[in-house]
Amino acid sequence: MQRLNLVLAQLNFCVGDIKGNVEKIKKTWKDYDHLGNIVVFPELSVSGYPPLDLLTRHQFIKDCHAAINELVSFSRDLNSLAVVGSPFYEDDLYNSLVVVGKGSILGVYYKKHLPNYSVFDERRYFKSGNKPLILRIKDFKVGFSICEDIWYPNGWEREYAKSGCECIVNISASPFYLRKFPHKERLLSTRSQDNLIYTVHLNLVGAQDDLVFDGRSAVFDPEGNLIARLKTFQEDVQVVTIFKERVVSKRLIDTRLREEGKVNIDTVNYEDGRDLKVFVGKLEESFGEEKELYSAITLAIKDYVYKNKFQKVVVGLSGGIDSALVACLAVDALGKENVVAVFMPSMFTSIESKEDTYALANNLDIKLLEFDIQDVYKTYRNTLNSVDFTIADENLQSRIRANILFYLSNRYGYLVLSTSNKSESAVGYSTIYGDMSGGYAPIKDLYKKWVYRLAIYRNSIKPDIPQRILEKAPSAELRPNQKDEDTLPPYSLLDQILELYIEENMDFEDIVNRGFDSDIVKKVIRMVRISEYKRKQAPPGPKLTKRALYGDWRFPITNNYKPY
Repeated sequence: MQRLNLVLAQLNFCVGDIKGNVEKIKKTWKDYDHLGNIVVFPELSVSGYPPLDLLTRHQFIKDCHAAINELVSFSRDLNSLAVVGSPFYEDDLYNSLVVVGKGSILGVYYKKHLPNYSVFDERRYFKSGNKPLILRIKDFKVGFSICEDIWYPNGWEREYAKSGCECIVNISASPFYLRKFPHKERLLSTRSQDNLIYTVHLNLVGAQDDLVFDGRSAVFDPEGNLIARLKTFQEDVQVVTIFKERVVSKRLIDTRLREEGKVNIDTVNYEDGRDLKVFVGKLEESFGEEKELYSAITLAIKDYVYKNKFQKVVVGLSGGIDSALVACLAVDALGKENVVAVFMPSMFTSIESKEDTYALANNLDIKLLEFDIQDVYKTYRNTLNSVDFTIADENLQSRIRANILFYLSNRYGYLVLSTSNKSESAVGYSTIYGDMSGGYAPIKDLYKKWVYRLAIYRNSIKPDIPQRILEKAPSAELRPNQKDEDTLPPYSLLDQILELYIEENMDFEDIVNRGFDSDIVKKVIRMVRISEYKRKQAPPGPKLTKRALYGDWRFPITNNYKPY
């Protein structure tokens, strides 16, 4: 049987670390050369994804070209091909797929469909390509595309199939958000089934600033069946054997391609006469929603901390649910020895919050520092001649705590983790230069309901979060007997309205027509609108939902439009 071995190298690359990325490519390529005919790496694996305005630097582009030339030289002693992603300049700059083997560049494919929505801004940097690329190896014809190309029904897949290709290789850097993956798997399956072809989707894994890439690279057979899936949120390499006869047999029965007519596309030929071992693809677990989100955040913390050369993080613990979850996430991402917790009680902090904070730190076995802020708080108020107790006095406590955290950061090199969540930041229920401050905000795109769901999920693995934290009414504890619901609708109601307004892009009347009280909806939308200036100053954090309140959300700060 005619067969082809594909090595799917789902690796974690770092933006700008061209040298490190190339060394990673070379090592994996060499390690799997004896097992595969083609070794496939993700989109922009040479430069890292997304390189953003690095792409405007001529030296950066030259360094990427030098890296490709280094891989060309490296390939002379290998039998297999490598498919790598890189910026490539030829009269203009393209997001490119480069096929390298036996001491030469066999072909370069330029991405056709450049996404320019949500977090994407590729038209700012790249020119769109308009030429297909087909390689013939071991009597297989393989067509190539990049990420967004395969999302379009009028992409190259049909042309490749009509030209006789048995396989499509699509390299990708497709960012994660909740509930995206099932849709993507269905789409890839449909592409294979419609075109009677093997589809190989090689996705990036890792985190870069506010993006997380989940991996889960996959191979689908000509009937649309999933025959291989790589690990979720982990580096993974898998060898998969595909068979030409599967495609030929399918096309003899289903004659749609024959009836549409053959397309002639120039083909690059490559000889590889080796008879390699057959590998059956493995289907790695695709996580459920809680595990998926939890894994995404821990990977985001780990990559942000270590790729930016930090070693330890500091978290302010309050005895509340948000800081408890962030502490657990940090420990699971970095190890308990790299997490420092700080408890900063005021005169409004309950004894229960202190007990729960110490219990949490003890359960996680992390270092806990305590700094009572009452004297500092009194000094501030005396200095400011503050008599009446106002919201400014509430927020003053939060800002004192932020000062302490950043002092520790400045002195010891810790990265401050913010504990602000999406529900709070959406409506401005957070203190600018206070609790929303930090170097990284792990749960900034997590609604309050998901904070609770992830806390319960984490406790199902190891019950480190005291039960009382899960059960008590949320409170900032900045004044006597304060509850979040004194200011906000109940989170169960607030999150529903926010999801309709933000994720679903519904207008005021549409939300009210869903059965929500018009005054409450108006209040929520107003709070979202007037809090834009706060969110613009928030630290970065991982995108977890379909529409995050930063890269996906680009509303002006100065905005007098009233949507109700």
